[in-house]
Amino acid sequence: MSLPTPNQITWTEWSQSYKISTPTFQLTPIEKPDMSSLLVHMTGRNAILSILRGDNAPSQVPTGYGYLKANIPQYDDGTFNAPVVCFSETPTFALDFFRYRSFRRWKEDQRYGIGFDKGELVKQGVRPVLYVDSDSRKNLIYLYHQLKKGDVLSSDQVVNRRLVDLLNSIYPFLFPLLEDNDSQGFMWEREWRYPDSTGFTFAHTGIKVICCPDKEESAIKQILGLAAKDIDFIRIWREYDDITHYLRRQQPLWKNNVSVSVKPQQSYQVDEAIKQLSSLIQQYKITLHSLESYEDFISYLQEELQKISHEKSRLSEQIEKFQKEVDSLNEKKTK
Repeated sequence: MSLPTPNQITWTEWSQSYKISTPTFQLTPIEKPDMSSLLVHMTGRNAILSILRGDNAPSQVPTGYGYLKANIPQYDDGTFNAPVVCFSETPTFALDFFRYRSFRRWKEDQRYGIGFDKGELVKQGVRPVLYVDSDSRKNLIYLYHQLKKGDVLSSDQVVNRRLVDLLNSIYPFLFPLLEDNDSQGFMWEREWRYPDSTGFTFAHTGIKVICCPDKEESAIKQILGLAAKDIDFIRIWREYDDITHYLRRQQPLWKNNVSVSVKPQQSYQVDEAIKQLSSLIQQYKITLHSLESYEDFISYLQEELQKISHEKSRLSEQIEKFQKEVDSLNEKKTK
């Protein structure tokens, strides 16, 4: 369902029936298709088991905890030396793009991932990467290393201290925009980083999503133990998962608001009940409009399926035809 034209509704009607007020870190594809409420660390089969066991931690991690080792990001020109733990805010349904973009990720079989609540990781200091043009990045890294050598950038002690704090805080998040590179850089990763060289220790109970093939789920669950029951295991990454997760997340709130007990003679209770029910109506309307939009999207996809099927058949026929021509030319070449 699309929004009415501006002259059809008032601001009040818009805010009560259409406004999406979900906090930014909790936005999912149900509200905005390119958003995710998760930060996912992508990895391979052997690595995910090791991570969940807490292997390679500098000190033994408690039972029920895992460990992500900090590494210097692979794209390195020799000047950047901050070990970090990397995550992606790519929506789960688009994560498999990584393997099609990067041969290294394909070779590492990165169909595996551990997803955490974005808001919780923000509280722990995880931040989005700062994509900076080449010259600016070089200047920032140069100043950072000069300060590390003990150089003073300003005779004003307060200013110098602030420069030190600023460069220390942003340095781990620097990444080249690669605006002059043929591949135009890595912004598609939508990378976030945890800037601690000791790595990232996490509780299994803090995991929201595990991405893995079906046949690997049992081995992962064995490591996770009881924590596995509250984790969503994803194999086919589709927006449907985000829709159902969103609805389940809202259910406790809706149920609590539905149970409103009111005595008519107590006007303040009546006012409070009206307030709660009005809020509930607003939430239901917003969700209804979102689902109607998603329903329209699904209907559109169903209409496109037949076209896609036809196009697949046509392409297969063309491939077969071209292959026969190649084989024929190769035969002539060898004669």
